[in-house]
Amino acid sequence: MKSKKDQKNKKSQQQTSKSQNYLIWISVVGLIALMFGGWSVYQGYKQESALADSQKSGIYRGASMMHEVQLDQSSYQFRETKPVMDPMRYSQTRQIKAYGLAKRHRQVLDQIFCYCGCAMSIRHKSLLSCFADNHAANCGICMDEAELAAEMIEEGETLIKIVDAIDNKFG
Repeated sequence: MKSKKDQKNKKSQQQTSKSQNYLIWISVVGLIALMFGGWSVYQGYKQESALADSQKSGIYRGASMMHEVQLDQSSYQFRETKPVMDPMRYSQTRQIKAYGLAKRHRQVLDQIFCYCGCAMSIRHKSLLSCFADNHAANCGICMDEAELAAEMIEEGETLIKIVDAIDNKFG
């Protein structure tokens, strides 16, 4: 049989073990919070740095460094030279709407990076390229980006804010 002293020792060890587990748990949570805080500060710094660099080069690339927004839009030259496909060639309402938006906002979409991966797979130059062929008709990401950009344009947002919103949502 175990003596009362052995039982007390065992109980004391269990309490010590529980308090050690609690301290470890608190340390892990604190470390995770510190990492997220540091990441947030880094993202803010990265964005400020990108904005400062863009003032020198005249091109804003956003937090992702993938866009090519010209700060002086008066002399803009399109990267995508093909016209946007006719929206009426499609049967679904969303496709018609997205291609119509692309026709209306060509200059903006030509400066936005498409996050669906088409730049690597089919060599698209910008989000506008997705609407110069049938690609966007079957790609929710392309249509989502175009819809977000058009919504922000209609709200009067700047091209820089549009690019940052797309980076934050899709990047």
